[in-house]
Amino acid sequence: MDNHGKRGISMKELIKTGIKGLDMVLSGGIPKGNGVVITGAPGTGKTTIGVQFLHQGTMIGEPGLYITFEELPEQIYSDMLNYGIDIEKLEGENLLKVVTLSPEILLREMLQPSGLFEELVQSINCQRVVIDSLSLIKYLEQGDQEMRKSIYSLKNSLVRNRLTSLLIVEQSTRQSEIPFENFLFDGVIQLDFVEKFDDYKERTLEVVKMRGTKVFEGTHTYRFIDEGIYLVPPHIPVNRVTSSYDSSVTTGDKLLDKSLDGGIQKGLIYLLEVDSIAGYKRILMSIVSELLKKDRKFAYLLSNTITIDELLKLFKSYNIDLEEYILNKKGVFTEQYNRVINPKIASHVYNIANLDNESFKAFIFEELVAFVKNDLDSRDGEWFWVYNINSILEKRGIDFVKDIYVELVAAEKEIGITSFVICNADKTDKETLALLQQKSDVIIKTWVYNRYQYLQVTKSQSGVVSAPYIVETINEIPFFRLL
Repeated sequence: MDNHGKRGISMKELIKTGIKGLDMVLSGGIPKGNGVVITGAPGTGKTTIGVQFLHQGTMIGEPGLYITFEELPEQIYSDMLNYGIDIEKLEGENLLKVVTLSPEILLREMLQPSGLFEELVQSINCQRVVIDSLSLIKYLEQGDQEMRKSIYSLKNSLVRNRLTSLLIVEQSTRQSEIPFENFLFDGVIQLDFVEKFDDYKERTLEVVKMRGTKVFEGTHTYRFIDEGIYLVPPHIPVNRVTSSYDSSVTTGDKLLDKSLDGGIQKGLIYLLEVDSIAGYKRILMSIVSELLKKDRKFAYLLSNTITIDELLKLFKSYNIDLEEYILNKKGVFTEQYNRVINPKIASHVYNIANLDNESFKAFIFEELVAFVKNDLDSRDGEWFWVYNINSILEKRGIDFVKDIYVELVAAEKEIGITSFVICNADKTDKETLALLQQKSDVIIKTWVYNRYQYLQVTKSQSGVVSAPYIVETINEIPFFRLL
């Protein structure tokens, strides 16, 4: 079977774009046979993306066709030589053709089964095509109905010839309505300038839509380098650690597990960064309940927003008898407020409500940390603890937290305890929040916007930032679901 025949085997086969970083965002590339709209203002690099896409094809035996309505081939030859792409040489090898046509001729020939367009495709066994630009075809027609009919005809011809295509669209300003072609074609890639810093515009790329492959959502920064356009990968720490999925504990939600490199990992510091509206307790309770099912021991520093009795009720909804768990010496509470303590578990509660700052610090390191360390040294098992940093800030002050937190993190790392730190970012000063973020291994951020709650893993061991998920409340365990 020749190469032309092979093109129809699978629409899900991914082909490389030739733009470094973009294939990662597209989970491997553009699905073969897709028609993709490349839209952006003049100067954003649409033509460069088109030529890089075709050049990539020539390197793997997929000849391409560049159809332009305005630019002369000589200008494209000259521009692309700056990136080391010799189009004239590739044309001589029958791997690439640059053709200047009018929109009227292209549409007319595409409608004919044996027209000029089909002859061009067959002459080089073309598999990739770039049309620059779709805007001129849109402006060619007088009415909406005729314009849509012309674009439908264009798409049908591309599909009939089994071509993977990029269709360039000029966009001078942000449009209030979604253009018709964005619905019709399989993919949309938006190039833009974004105001950043002082008097500086950042070039950004967003894959708005792509049928047939998973997309890493959000805007991504790109640069022009010697080889052409380069999409800069999101920041990944040089010393990142790849976690073992075998040692992880589920959070109760598959998407959250995936964003956390498989789930909760031993010995990491997890910062749960919330706003004043977002409900985080069900997310935290789900994680904690899964750890308890694995027989983990815990220390829980109570905040002013929850009591021991309320926690007992919450865990009952997860089918966990926390009172019995504590009585089996698998957990301790620290109470910072003068509240009534359940007498059945009073011996497992540290009452620190009346300690001054110096005594509180001594308690943390000389009693609590020492107790956990001794238990870990003498027995098999693992510990985690949970504390709300805002409750410590309110009672002890900013300077105390800054002083103690660095030492606390060092102690947590030394004994290998897993920590969950809850922080209301709305009520935390920027300097303290920056310290918490810096010292955390993982940041799970949740917030409310326009009546929806969102969750995003903004820092992880693998360095990958997740998409912003919507948090949906459900009626069964774990009582939330990410979408």
